[in-house]
Amino acid sequence: MVLTMRRQLGEQERLLHNVHMFGGLTGVQVLHLCGKVTHNSVRIALDRLQKRHPMLGAHLQIGGVGLTREMPFFYLRRFLVMKGTRPIPLRLATCKTPREWRLHLQRELKKPIRGWRRPQIRALLLMPVHGSDQTRLLITTDHAIADARSANILTRHLLEYLGHPDRSDDTTGAGGLAPPMEALLPAKSCNPCAPHMPAIRLPASFSHVWERETRTIKTRISREQTLKVKKILAAKRSSLHGLLSALALKSLGEKYHLEEMTILSNVEFRDQCDPDPGAEAFGCYIDVVRTRHRTDGPLWTLASQVMFGLVTTLARNQAGASVLRMPDLDFYRLEAWPTVKTGMRLDALTITSATDSGIGRNYGPVTLRDMNISVSLAAIGASYFVVSMVRDGALDIHLCYAHPCVSDRDAGALLDFIGQSLENLEETV
Repeated sequence: MVLTMRRQLGEQERLLHNVHMFGGLTGVQVLHLCGKVTHNSVRIALDRLQKRHPMLGAHLQIGGVGLTREMPFFYLRRFLVMKGTRPIPLRLATCKTPREWRLHLQRELKKPIRGWRRPQIRALLLMPVHGSDQTRLLITTDHAIADARSANILTRHLLEYLGHPDRSDDTTGAGGLAPPMEALLPAKSCNPCAPHMPAIRLPASFSHVWERETRTIKTRISREQTLKVKKILAAKRSSLHGLLSALALKSLGEKYHLEEMTILSNVEFRDQCDPDPGAEAFGCYIDVVRTRHRTDGPLWTLASQVMFGLVTTLARNQAGASVLRMPDLDFYRLEAWPTVKTGMRLDALTITSATDSGIGRNYGPVTLRDMNISVSLAAIGASYFVVSMVRDGALDIHLCYAHPCVSDRDAGALLDFIGQSLENLEETV
């Protein structure tokens, strides 16, 4: 693989960055930490992290105008440049109440990453209130440089540096920027005869962007039950992605009386790149693909249909089903107005099923008590965004939702249904 100190953003990176600049798809990880965490120790850890991952040591530069076949027929060419990149910004604040960190989270989700020669990442350290021993560290990234797996790699390495400041750096893969994902993959499958698949959105009244915010709730499945879920999935020859999709489809289909629904699946392609970028490759290696499913079938049948439909779509018409592309005439004709009148909702549901994060609990003098994952949906996105990951042997389900397009009560009901179904999965088999 040819590494370089300067390269142009790939098409998908460019589209994700454009969405980010409008306030969409900004990723924030909140680390709830105990132990010896100071501004200086976090500063050192961020510097080492930036040195290890070239994508974190690069900033964006505009380099002219490019042409495209889709409206508006031109775009600003942006380049990732490593030379002259400033350190990862780290801001310090104090929480006056134990729940004030949620207000800081809202501000981080709404604020795109900008600045001269700044990397597409920033950090906010929230010192504990009087009488509390819990420090919170918020890491904000542009989705163009980090998907769910990269965010977990970032978190794991950061915690290792915080807990073991004297450990030598592992610089494997450092030295330059890898090519964008689309340069490492064959052309997407395309069926020009396939009709455009419009989204089936959930009912939502129009709301202005300043009235909307992204809210996040989570549930955690115990280690013992997580092992049971894995065994049941293996016996059923299904996947966690298919199961979570089926549970969400059945819950939302029943609530909104929808016999059919569409969903957006984040599909990772690290393992299919040639040459292989490696398991620790940092960047965005995903595509977002829309599929359509009935919601009234048995749970395991629906889970299998989700996975079969996703595999079939990727094999036959990934280009047509992908939403990571410039809108074509069919989108403007069939979906522009429904998107606007539902508060810029692109679909009902997005599902991300990350692999085992490798993130533990104890890192020397630092302990990770809890972790929250948020993806901004207020400006544009699906009504719900489900992110699953295994952390320290237990399954975390994070549910992001756009409020007031989705009410707190409805979001809580969906998460409760998913959590209780997973906890009692053995009884339903």
